[in-house]
Amino acid sequence: MSSLQFLKTVENTSGRITTFSITDCFPSNYEVFVVHCLANTYSDLARQVDVRLIDSSDSVISDSEYTYARLQLRSNASYNEVNSTSDTNWDRPFCTNDNDPEPATGILYLFNPASSSKFTYCLAQGVSMNGSGAVRGAKFVGVHKSAETITGLQIFNSDNAIDDGTKLTVFGVK
Repeated sequence: MSSLQFLKTVENTSGRITTFSITDCFPSNYEVFVVHCLANTYSDLARQVDVRLIDSSDSVISDSEYTYARLQLRSNASYNEVNSTSDTNWDRPFCTNDNDPEPATGILYLFNPASSSKFTYCLAQGVSMNGSGAVRGAKFVGVHKSAETITGLQIFNSDNAIDDGTKLTVFGVK
C-alpha cells in the first residue's frame, strides 16, 4: 500500500504575481510525487494557470520540450480537447479560473522528476468555476521530453493574476 509523505509547501503572500515556484522538492529517494495546487486569481476574467518545470541549475525550462493532452469537462457546454506535441509549457493542467474568488485547484502526479536518465511524466486533474458559476473539470496527461533532473515546478500566467493565498504543496509517494 502507498502512503503520502509531506515534503514541502509554499504560499504566495506577495500580492499579485505572474509566476510562483516551488523548488528543491523532488528528492531522489522518491520516484512518484503528488503536487497539490490551489491557484487564487484576482479577477473574474479567465485566468490560465500553466506549468513549467525547473531543472537542477534552478532554471525554468521553457524550451519546446513539453507534450500534453487535456480534456476540459464543462457543465454548461460541450467538452473540449487540447493537445500539443511540442510546447514551451504544460497548458492548464489544473483548469482555468475565472470566478473570483473561487480558485482553480488540482492534483498533479509527477513520475521520475529526480532521474537524469528518464523523461518526466505527469497525470493531473483539476476543477474550477467559470464566470457564470458553472463547474468545469480537467483531465490532463503530459511528458517532458528531455531526460534531466527536475528539482521544482513553476505555475504562471501572462497577466500578473496569481494572488495571495495561492499554494503549492508536494508529497512523496512511498
